[in-house]
Amino acid sequence: MTLRAIGLLLILALAPPAAALETRRSVQGFAGQMTDNEWGDLLGNFDSIRGRDAYQLGGGVGIETPLGRFGHLGVELNVLKHFGENTHFEVTLPFVVRTPRTRWAYVPSIAYGLGISHGTDQSETEIARTGSSARTLAHWFLEAEFGSDESAWRPFLRIHHRSDAWGAFDADTGSNAVLLGVRVPLD
Repeated sequence: MTLRAIGLLLILALAPPAAALETRRSVQGFAGQMTDNEWGDLLGNFDSIRGRDAYQLGGGVGIETPLGRFGHLGVELNVLKHFGENTHFEVTLPFVVRTPRTRWAYVPSIAYGLGISHGTDQSETEIARTGSSARTLAHWFLEAEFGSDESAWRPFLRIHHRSDAWGAFDADTGSNAVLLGVRVPLD
């Protein structure tokens, strides 16, 4: 079963009836730096983070549906421009699951996104790290977003990951970046 089919089944299983859907739109902007680290190092071994001469600047749009006490389910479309050792553009399309936002802006909601990433060229960072790259790879992110559900803007910290998804794509490669951004609700 492909990742797309699994994602579609998850959405259908978790989505409330259509009449109960209250979708919310948002825009976001972010910037960050690619690292030489594995994604696990970025979660708990902050002293070991080694940045590369590779940077990302991007923005996107998102839509999400509240799932009551279970949080939110959504999808994003992001466009990133790479600078430094990379000079290409990247487009990501992840499905997103987010924990509920609290009324306290300093308590983060946590989000996980899973989807696909496509670059206009192969990543020089991935080639330098692993010896190979591919324009299209799996993409996931892990994010801590601050701000309540009523906040006019919500800052976030994100790990941006691309990889072959344990062999689902031909190239045996991957990369990680740390991004800082802000999300602005439109609804």
